[in-house]
Amino acid sequence: MTAEKRLSQVLTKKLGYYVPISKIGYETMSFYKDEVDEQLVPAHIIEDLAEPIMADSASYTDEDGNYYLVIIIETGLVEPYEVWVVNDSVEKNFVEGVE
Repeated sequence: MTAEKRLSQVLTKKLGYYVPISKIGYETMSFYKDEVDEQLVPAHIIEDLAEPIMADSASYTDEDGNYYLVIIIETGLVEPYEVWVVNDSVEKNFVEGVE
């Protein structure tokens, strides 16, 4: 699933209204292990990945100015690692109760 679709899916359930993909921003990024903020991605998640590490991100700002960001990192496991950020704060349990 793409980052845009994932963000739309989760926010539609969390916010109670459809968040169209056309309103979602998208970016692909690459980074090196020493550039990672461990508040975003714990070192053990990326320690075995080849560099540069590739990640997809999607963002959305709602009508109230709340900013939502998901960063998805493919780690080789069945499920990718997801980082959810709301208004510049990492939300570790953001998708809890959604799935």
